[in-house]
Amino acid sequence: MMNNIQKVPTTILNAINGENLSSDTVIYYKEDQGWVYKRCDIDLIDQTRARRTNLNDDIRPLESLGPFGTQPTNVSIAILLGTDMYQTKFDQGLSELAQYDDIECVGQHAPLTPVTLQGAARDVAHIPHDATHFCWVYPPAGLTQLGDRAKKKIDKKVAKGDLSYTFLAFGGFVYFRVDGYNYTMLQANALVKADNGLTFHGPFKWRSVYTAHLDKQGRFQNVTVSSILDSGIKYYCFINPYEKLQSSVDGYPDWTPAKNGAFVYLYESPAKSHPYDRYFTIADAPITDHIGTQVMPFSLVRRSQSLRSSLPLLQNSVTDKQSASSLPSSNADKDRFKCLICFDRTIQCILIP
Repeated sequence: MMNNIQKVPTTILNAINGENLSSDTVIYYKEDQGWVYKRCDIDLIDQTRARRTNLNDDIRPLESLGPFGTQPTNVSIAILLGTDMYQTKFDQGLSELAQYDDIECVGQHAPLTPVTLQGAARDVAHIPHDATHFCWVYPPAGLTQLGDRAKKKIDKKVAKGDLSYTFLAFGGFVYFRVDGYNYTMLQANALVKADNGLTFHGPFKWRSVYTAHLDKQGRFQNVTVSSILDSGIKYYCFINPYEKLQSSVDGYPDWTPAKNGAFVYLYESPAKSHPYDRYFTIADAPITDHIGTQVMPFSLVRRSQSLRSSLPLLQNSVTDKQSASSLPSSNADKDRFKCLICFDRTIQCILIP
């Protein structure tokens, strides 16, 4: 008996192609009818693939996203009309980027779309009052090809709070005033670590039949944030508010995932779905009060494998110390600090002179 998977003979393939069967068709043998076929639910196909896939221990589902603060930068972005590309300049504070031959002054952006956030959400996101449209801008071409040494230099700029480097390293939102065919750039905002700001709903399971539509536009780009890379995620995409997506499989209707925009994260190439693929939608209401919550550690440089594997132990140690603390509640707030190891826990510290 042969246990290895064999290719289907060409004659059979030609017959299948002649029937114009969709990619979600399952062919199987029934004792009383012989060889038959039927369309299978795409979620069932994904589940079957998941059972057959040995998931790497380092791969884990992204359970939350944000909140993110947004801060204005000094980056200049010019949309190249008629294309999905933008152009920028490595001048003034960004002059050091000019020394890297791999990085170009151009990159890709999502399609321009009307601003949907209103009221407090618009103010918290630092959206200019006269902005009518915006787009998500991906990092410039070539940034992901940089070596670790160059990435560490950029990381130092980011760690010092340089918003322009943060914007170009991880992407950001650019706002415009559109009057007819005239596009006036108003502001480029970087996403930053924050306890308040833009919040997200999710995660929601990504519908893989809508990936190809976005991939053909080049919308899925390499992830540059190290903490997301450490989860096993490889590609991401920003979906515009009220954007209508088309399915690559017949029979599936157009789909509008989010009214304020969303981020999609893929664990494999866009050509191959993964059971952990998911998306997060931007919420209407921002967080405006200071609360203890998860903070994304922005960095281009990934942690070593040994450090990643030790994080659960370190986090448990922090939790134990926190539960053992006996500080009075009246002093709790002033003695709380963000844990610099995991970034998502608030610990209490006693400072001894």
